[in-house]
Amino acid sequence: MNKKGLTFFYLFMVGVVCFFLGLALAYPLTQTTGESMDELDCSNVSISNQDKAVCYQMDSIAPFFIAIIFGCAGVLLSRMVL
Repeated sequence: MNKKGLTFFYLFMVGVVCFFLGLALAYPLTQTTGESMDELDCSNVSISNQDKAVCYQMDSIAPFFIAIIFGCAGVLLSRMVL
């Protein structure tokens, strides 16, 4: 095989690993985030503004983290096509 073919298979394997890594980390990450939000009592209406900001940040970190992992996998997989 030539160098381009080997690069194709290497990037494909790394991209698939990143994709499955994102799938594998999605549930534990959301579970850990939910437990942290329960400890911070985010469902309470009368918490301070600082605690509300932390709760919003904790709620939004999981989708962004998973999107970054899927984005890396997408870049690696699309790099093969271009």
